[in-house]
Amino acid sequence: MYRLLATDIDDTILAPDGTLPAENHRALEELHRRGITVVLSSGRATLSMQRVAARIMELADDEYLISYNGARVVRAKTGSPVFEWPITADIIADTISYARDNQLYLQGYRNGEVYTVGNAPNSDLRRRDYEASTGMPVLLTPDLHETVGDTTPKLLIIAEPDEITRHMAALDAASAGRYRVTRSKTHYLEVIHPLASKGEALRRLAAELGIAIEETVAAGDNHNDIEMIQAAGLGVAVANAIPELKENADVVLERTAGEGAIAEIAERFFR
Repeated sequence: MYRLLATDIDDTILAPDGTLPAENHRALEELHRRGITVVLSSGRATLSMQRVAARIMELADDEYLISYNGARVVRAKTGSPVFEWPITADIIADTISYARDNQLYLQGYRNGEVYTVGNAPNSDLRRRDYEASTGMPVLLTPDLHETVGDTTPKLLIIAEPDEITRHMAALDAASAGRYRVTRSKTHYLEVIHPLASKGEALRRLAAELGIAIEETVAAGDNHNDIEMIQAAGLGVAVANAIPELKENADVVLERTAGEGAIAEIAERFFR
């Protein structure tokens, strides 16, 4: 019997246009009512996740959010941390230098706010697109490192997909195990703590809650969900998932996010 559902949000619960299909909404409410632990998992910042989660279900502290691609796990209602893995000053400095040398748009996070220097080509467009996608304002600062301080949950580079592929390989080669890079969207590259991933966050949270990992189901659609579906007792790819995720899944659903993928999970695996 499965006791916990960990699921990505964008293009897994939410349709591509950002709307919440009624079938998914009803399924999550019913799972919560029946005592199934629901864990929303995203690359989004914690505050952005809380705002989106409030549209999906009534927030409670027996539900959890895996935010910043696993760098922080919090209780859904209060946002109080269960555990977190921030990146440190040397990684922040190196990534800022890399972004500056390659004229890349870079964001950092502090106390629930998002900051950028905004001097790279297309910075205004990148910033507006991120704000529209997440509902979070991106604040301008003359010195990103000074503003975010010596720790931050993650750093985010936004660029064209082919550029992301190239810079992901370069940053990964330079990491020497000090950090890891992951791709949360085709045009998003994230620098996070080496322990931070949705998969590791799921393993540790399940242990914290006394739930065997074999009793967990994880669902997603993109690169940053691969570790999570590999870690879970049952790894599920929604029908609109990228091919790499489907190859690593135990089950590929018949429905896309917009067609009620979460409802299909509830019907097939939580009856």
